[in-house]
Amino acid sequence: MERFRKAKASMPNEDGSFEIKEYSMYVLQVEEEAKLSDRILRNTLRYITQQLQASEKKEPRNLMVLLEKSVGFNGVVEFENDQVQPLYQDETHNCWSLVVVTLTSIAIALPNIAPCHMKSLLSGVREGLQIVRHIEECLLGDGGTLEIRKATKLMWAEVEVYRSWLHIDLQKMARKGYTSKQILKWLGDEAENIMREFKSNKKPSIDQSPYKFILASSMYRITQSMLLQWNEQTSWPNGEKLFDWISTIIADILCACFTNLPRVIKIMCQHHAIEKRGDNIRIAAELLGKSKKILKILKARKLPDMNVESTAYIDKWRALPKSQLLNGGQTPYSGTSTRIDPGSSSGIESLTVSIT
Repeated sequence: MERFRKAKASMPNEDGSFEIKEYSMYVLQVEEEAKLSDRILRNTLRYITQQLQASEKKEPRNLMVLLEKSVGFNGVVEFENDQVQPLYQDETHNCWSLVVVTLTSIAIALPNIAPCHMKSLLSGVREGLQIVRHIEECLLGDGGTLEIRKATKLMWAEVEVYRSWLHIDLQKMARKGYTSKQILKWLGDEAENIMREFKSNKKPSIDQSPYKFILASSMYRITQSMLLQWNEQTSWPNGEKLFDWISTIIADILCACFTNLPRVIKIMCQHHAIEKRGDNIRIAAELLGKSKKILKILKARKLPDMNVESTAYIDKWRALPKSQLLNGGQTPYSGTSTRIDPGSSSGIESLTVSIT
């Protein structure tokens, strides 16, 4: 970012060319054989600088408060227990957004939670999901998680606006005085009923869509995992303690997902189609500006021993031993700068952005 500020400060006159040549390597180039004019380079540099500065002012403050709860990546394996067997063998896989929305739904249903704490969690998750969706759309594409992500997006709107899950009032049982344990069991039972009803119909109606099965499957596994885990403890946590625990799990999961940000920003700036590349550069600059402090948080951590392709999938993270996830890892996370290198055959030059 400092490079961009310096570049802007030393912008030459119409006759000058030294600074343009010096900073042109930091600007999106079109084709290798197409030499951009000084005016285009100057305007592009100014545009990217403005985008970065404007997006920094839109810092996701509620998300940053939520991420402060995370000290490692342990929540990636704690939200679901392998001892909980799926009800059906063809159940869908997880994705980042599905798990975060399911956990948030459970947190909202808990008793004795101060409205300000609930509002803060919802605001933090909303800001986090905006970034998560960029990551999932870029790295997961139209693969096996597309239907899962569609279902999750619809579900989140219902959770955030109406505090309900599949038209079930999440706070109904808390108002009736149910304990946190009773509420987890209730949510698990509701999810199981939805799944069994879906499977019992050979030709499901609109009200029994695959989306419901996807969402219910996630709710069932996660609530059963929590019941199993806390039943093994000497005492059950009250609503406030469980709410705080779930919030920490969500923060860990978001941090793990955000380790993909440098790679996503790089991919966004390498689109072959020039008309799409310009839009992607704008989105990438906005994403980078909003993510500056997130990347600084992750700089202090170490990534587990994973190949770069695997980091996009939460289920790949879950397969790791816990020793690599509790601020442990093997490889220092060096995501404080991302260099978008030239494509080998596309003729795209480079866009370099440094976080200081």
